[in-house]
This record gives sequence, structure tokens and C-alpha cells, in this order.
Amino acid sequence: MGRLTYGNTATPIELDDRLMTHLRLVIVTKLRRNESFPLTLAMGDGVAETIWVHASIPLRFSMTQEADVDRSLVVAMMNAASSAGGLDLTRDEFARVVDGSRTLHAMSA
Repeated sequence: MGRLTYGNTATPIELDDRLMTHLRLVIVTKLRRNESFPLTLAMGDGVAETIWVHASIPLRFSMTQEADVDRSLVVAMMNAASSAGGLDLTRDEFARVVDGSRTLHAMSA
């Protein structure tokens, strides 16, 4: 199980290692290009939360095991992150990778 710590919060968002591997690639690539974007995640209580990913906001990724990278998934996630709506992991197109991550925990920024 991977963890994404956003901002100065003590409560990380827990994600499946496969999802975290791909999400980390997308976030690091976007931030390296100085491109911020909204990221929407389905939280454990059925509520979707959107966070603003920006280089000025601290992020920390931790994973128990890095997964193999699916290039087509990274391309789809990058395209979504570059769209007006941002990377919305609640959309059906990402269901196959997100299904293993349904035990997300909410946090505050």
C-alpha cells in the first residue's frame, strides 16, 4: 500500500502501489514542467475530493513495492491531467487501476 502525503498534513492518502507508481510518474512529470493541475480521488466514504497539485505544495510518495509501468495508462493519465478538468481518478477510464485503491483515507490541506 502506497501513501501520498499532501501539504503539511499528518494524514496521508493511502493508494494501491500500482496506482501510486503511475500517479507519481504523472505528478513528477507535470511538476518538473511547472504545470499544476487538479487531482480528483474517490475517498473511502464515497465522496470525491479534489486537490490542487502545485510545485509550492509539499508532496511525499511512499510505496511498499513499485509496480510495473503501463505506458498506455501513463499517457491516459497525462492527457487527463493536461485537460481542463484535470486528472479525475473517479472516471470510468481509470477504474481498472483505481479498483485496488478503494480504501482511500481523507486528509485536510
